[in-house]
Amino acid sequence: MTFADFHLLPGDTPHKETVLEQGDLITAVVVPFLPAGVKSCYLKVRDRASYAFALVSVAAVLKVDGGKVSECRLALGGVGTKPWRAAEAEKGLVGQPAKADSYKAAAEAALKGAKGFAHNTFKIELAKRAIVRAFTHLTAQA
Repeated sequence: MTFADFHLLPGDTPHKETVLEQGDLITAVVVPFLPAGVKSCYLKVRDRASYAFALVSVAAVLKVDGGKVSECRLALGGVGTKPWRAAEAEKGLVGQPAKADSYKAAAEAALKGAKGFAHNTFKIELAKRAIVRAFTHLTAQA
């Protein structure tokens, strides 16, 4: 199964977070190698240094050719019911200059339409800033 299919939305079964049934066991996770020249990072933002769940997490992949983004992937965690990949933000970033303004636009696209509830509205802005930080970090490594 793909990772995207592993987590469930609450719907009629808010007590179930994954597709795993009683007695199921994960025996392997396959993570493909990245092609040459592609950089990746994982950024976890939390409110204390140890044993804390992520307020926001960002997994980012970036390849820069000639100063422009030629390939990228972006996934977010901690800001929704389940982790998700920001496909529209990825599409919008490819072909753009590898600069903070482009990363800010991708962050806006990733969180477009996001709505906070009660005391978690701050996570929307936090996620945008984390996205920019992750891509900026990867650009510095390229």
